[in-house]
Amino acid sequence: MKHKVDLHGLSYKEAVKKAEMTLVGASFDKAMVVEIITGKSKEMQDRIIKEVIEVYKFPYYIPAYNTGMIIVEHDEIL
Repeated sequence: MKHKVDLHGLSYKEAVKKAEMTLVGASFDKAMVVEIITGKSKEMQDRIIKEVIEVYKFPYYIPAYNTGMIIVEHDEIL
């Protein structure tokens, strides 16, 4: 199932919390795909990756066609 979370306008702390809640909730889907929209902020992306994605060991990539988002895909239940 595809999920989307837009972090525009949030503080770093709020964005990390919202991304974490979305990813953990979505991780119960067998075929999870989450689009995390960060905008062009490299610092925002780095924080989300370091403080959430790497902690939970989710596979992710930043698509070349839109560097203002992170796509997280996971195909099994944690």
